[in-house]
Amino acid sequence: MEILTLPFILSVISAVVSGIFAAIVLRRWYEKRRPHLMAWGIGLALYFAGTLSQVILALTWSPFFFGLWYWSGGIVVAAWLGQGTIYLLVRRGNWARNIQMLLLLISLMTLPWTLFLTDFDSSHWEKGVDVTQIYKDVMPPFRGSVRAFAPMMNTWGTIALVGGAIYSARLFRRKQIMRNRVVGNWLIATGALFPAVTGTLILLDNPSFKYFGEMMGAILIFAGFLMATTIPEDEKQPREPRLSTEASGN
Repeated sequence: MEILTLPFILSVISAVVSGIFAAIVLRRWYEKRRPHLMAWGIGLALYFAGTLSQVILALTWSPFFFGLWYWSGGIVVAAWLGQGTIYLLVRRGNWARNIQMLLLLISLMTLPWTLFLTDFDSSHWEKGVDVTQIYKDVMPPFRGSVRAFAPMMNTWGTIALVGGAIYSARLFRRKQIMRNRVVGNWLIATGALFPAVTGTLILLDNPSFKYFGEMMGAILIFAGFLMATTIPEDEKQPREPRLSTEASGN
């Protein structure tokens, strides 16, 4: 079938991986009720929503799914993933909670703005089209539109997620304990960088690596989470420092 192009297949893989990952993390949050798991679970659910919408848009035009694709993947997903890391690193006061309240406010404000209050030009869409190549034509101009939130939210989320993962990995490495968590945190940091770096190529009108970056980002973050939260029997400590335990995602 003509629709079974490489970008379409990569989008399907990304949706499947991120959907499974989101279900695992949200289930763990339901069992343990820790705020960083909730934030990561929301972020991964948004990752899934964005990649699933991308699959649907390759098959048929839908203003709802186009808006959901842009809102979830282009505005809020990186910030919510980064919020999980903020909860692990900011331990004093209510800073993490206050940041989440601001993030929630922006998310709830931009959602109806994107889905219902933005006029999309569907004339640029055709079956199997790469939405990353036409989104600027479909969306209204940058100034005065919901697109203005994308750079701010993506920059903040990427700094929080990647910086936090690197900090945690360096902490465990310096203490020479739980090497699986060192590797896991580096995988999370690398996975977060993949869609961020390849996504910037859209600004240069060269989105050829975006789908690969999405797939690798989902796979590497998934692998990093599983590795960081699986402690080998010979490395289990009778009494672990609180920061090390919580930064692992347990």
